[in-house]
Amino acid sequence: MTDIKYRQYISYSLLAISGILLLCTVFATDISLVNGLVMGKVHWFHLAMLLLAAYCLVATVLIKTEKPFVPSVADGLVLALTAIVTLTYNWQLNPEPEKMMFGGQLVILWFLLRFIFTGWPQSKIFFLVMIAGTGLIEAVSGMRQLHGFEGSNHSLFRLTGDFYNPGPYSGYLAMVLPICLWMILQFDNYKKAGWRQVNIYLYYLGWISLLAIIIVLPAGMSRAAWIAAVVSCGWVYWVQRIGWEKTKRFIKKHQTLSTVSFFVILILVASALAGIYVLKKESADGRLLLWKITTQAITKQPWTGTGLGGFPAAYAEAQAEYFSSGKASEIEKLVAGCPEYGFNEFLQIGLEQGVFGLLVFVLLLSYSLFRGVKNRQIGAAGGILALMVFSLASYPLQLPEFWVVLVGLMGVICTSVASDTPPTPSREGRKILSVAMIGCLTFCCGWIFWQQKGYYQGYKKWNTMKMLYNNKAYEAACDGYEELVPLLGHKPELLFETAQCLSKAEHFADANVLLERAMKLSGDPMIHYMAAKNEQAQGNFPEAERLLLYAIDMLPERIYPYYLLTKLYAEPTFFQEDKFIKATDAVLTKEPKVESTAIREMRTEVKSMLNNIRQNRN
Repeated sequence: MTDIKYRQYISYSLLAISGILLLCTVFATDISLVNGLVMGKVHWFHLAMLLLAAYCLVATVLIKTEKPFVPSVADGLVLALTAIVTLTYNWQLNPEPEKMMFGGQLVILWFLLRFIFTGWPQSKIFFLVMIAGTGLIEAVSGMRQLHGFEGSNHSLFRLTGDFYNPGPYSGYLAMVLPICLWMILQFDNYKKAGWRQVNIYLYYLGWISLLAIIIVLPAGMSRAAWIAAVVSCGWVYWVQRIGWEKTKRFIKKHQTLSTVSFFVILILVASALAGIYVLKKESADGRLLLWKITTQAITKQPWTGTGLGGFPAAYAEAQAEYFSSGKASEIEKLVAGCPEYGFNEFLQIGLEQGVFGLLVFVLLLSYSLFRGVKNRQIGAAGGILALMVFSLASYPLQLPEFWVVLVGLMGVICTSVASDTPPTPSREGRKILSVAMIGCLTFCCGWIFWQQKGYYQGYKKWNTMKMLYNNKAYEAACDGYEELVPLLGHKPELLFETAQCLSKAEHFADANVLLERAMKLSGDPMIHYMAAKNEQAQGNFPEAERLLLYAIDMLPERIYPYYLLTKLYAEPTFFQEDKFIKATDAVLTKEPKVESTAIREMRTEVKSMLNNIRQNRN
């Protein structure tokens, strides 16, 4: 008996440690890597997954699980979504190999958590408590940043937590908030119990985390996070304390009051939304345009999608078509950009994975909410609801920590231990089957970890090359950049920097080979600007003109491409007076978003060019 308890203690400890390390993904940063705030989390997640799989295998060997694993509808939806992502992916271009490996780890994580929560149901509350703990730590970190005790990760914002800017930071807190509220409501009956009761500590942890998040959340100035927090917390309280039956009885008993209250709430909600819109009107107009263009891009290939990583280039192409059609308003032209993300995860998934992929993803989330209510996992369901609302106007699923928590919450919800289980093999046979399943998952996890580990050194070397690049030591950095292209050639930023180094060495053709690939991966108009300058340097003036005109179609209010056109049309062998005058007029008359020294210098140079041409004509 003592030996069994000892093995159980070891198993539970290993699983608890690996679970904590997994949820610590949100805190992981590595300044030695390029984009270390994100890539540090990605590499930490791969390591944590390896430990989780290994510990899970050890726990399975040491002790028997309490209940057998039973497949569910959610498992089928997860596998269906995995198949869609795999089939729609552009394997020839291979735009996101790291995200594909990360997605493979998420599938492994899903089945590991399903196995853990089935065999050890008590680990569910542990997982939720740890998520609440991460929210508390992030809230405290935010308070320290606001009061100057800790530096932020962005020069323009005082509040970022362990994120790059306040947007996703606020979204993470909004996702944790309903879990904290649920802990308060769930363990409210234990507040008068003795201090030896574990639940009393969970009750006060919920309160402390809730208050800390509420204090810091408004300072993030994220409208999407505010709405997500209010909607999810209101829903959690309604389900946990009121419910549909009480609501129906109240409406039936107080029909007039209910009708008046409904319209008052409707007016308040409309007023709040209008106020939120006015708070950052230009930003809101930009989001509306972004969603409009994304919807148009979806209609071009609704069934197959672009595949994972296809959003930036497809969006830029759709926006160029929209602006060149002449249908865009002046406001739309002013607020336009070429973002890397869709700022609406559902639209981005619809564009990349097609309508079927979006449908399966929505079904998976909806099924999770349904099972959350049925299994009385209201806190976990509230966290998913908050993430869904936040995803309507932000990009949380482009960051690893949100996926880790989402998969965990869905695992908590969709794993229910039934009292009546279907016929199963004998204990020995069941244990052999469990060990075989976990062993297979561990092998897959180890294989993915081995495949991605080379990227860590690649990002480290890129960071060194980037220092040389930022100091304009292009020749010194050129060889190092070219060595990184085979490994990190899916990163348009690296391709751009490598092409810049090649351009400075006057290897214009080689530079444009890289820029052509970058155009397929990104919608950044700077790629077209550089490619046009390289073509001009080689004397390919018509191709340079085409690239610049396409870039202007993408973002018609940018002054820089008109400046480049002015210099192109001033070439003696390509001089076209009418086009030159039109381009100079755009440089001199267009209003920039932000007045800068670069704008003034461009205008001064263009005026000088214009005066020279007029003098030569006279």
